[in-house]
Amino acid sequence: MFFNSIDFIFFFIIILTALVIIKHRKFQHLLILLSSYFFIYYSSNYLIILLVYSTILDFYVGKEIWKTQNITKKKILLILSLVGNLGLLGFFKYADFAIFQINLLGNNFNLSQIEFLNLALPIGISFYTFQTIGYVVDVYRGKLKPTESLREFAIFVSFFPQLVAGPIIKAREFLPQLQEKFQKYETGIRLRQIIIKNSNLKIGITLMSLGFLKKCFLQIILPL
Repeated sequence: MFFNSIDFIFFFIIILTALVIIKHRKFQHLLILLSSYFFIYYSSNYLIILLVYSTILDFYVGKEIWKTQNITKKKILLILSLVGNLGLLGFFKYADFAIFQINLLGNNFNLSQIEFLNLALPIGISFYTFQTIGYVVDVYRGKLKPTESLREFAIFVSFFPQLVAGPIIKAREFLPQLQEKFQKYETGIRLRQIIIKNSNLKIGITLMSLGFLKKCFLQIILPL
């Protein structure tokens, strides 16, 4: 599902309309998360498992880094995150390239050829890999307190409007935006609401429209 496709436009309008109608924070969060996961599944099928893996790994690694005062343990946890994420990214991006080089070298020694894995590159893997690594690094450096909500962290990792085309977002800039618009109302139930102001909505739609037009325009002129 490309951002400049009709499918994405309808998908985005439906999600945006639902967010305006739904007022409660919990349900809005669930809608954003489920729609992001649907977007990834629609594009990458079962490879969504990799995103879930990165989300769970770095959520708990970040919490453990924040809890411990042992510098050595902090470094081990940071290395665990780096290896777990970059290893996965490197495998999917460069496994077939490595096999090609090995086969090329093997020709000189009459060695049997290794079959290519023909791995499909998961959608957005570079973006969410470096976002989760950036989160863990910020926690390690003490610049960011890890979120207590797995749901909020999962939204940060999988947020579909920027997952494919970027930019790579920082947790310390994104996560507070999930909370700053929260307001309590005497509704008789223990649910907090998110209010989307018309002025902000108009500005947001305008910026997204301009970005959409720029992307379409550049895709037309660059091949020329």
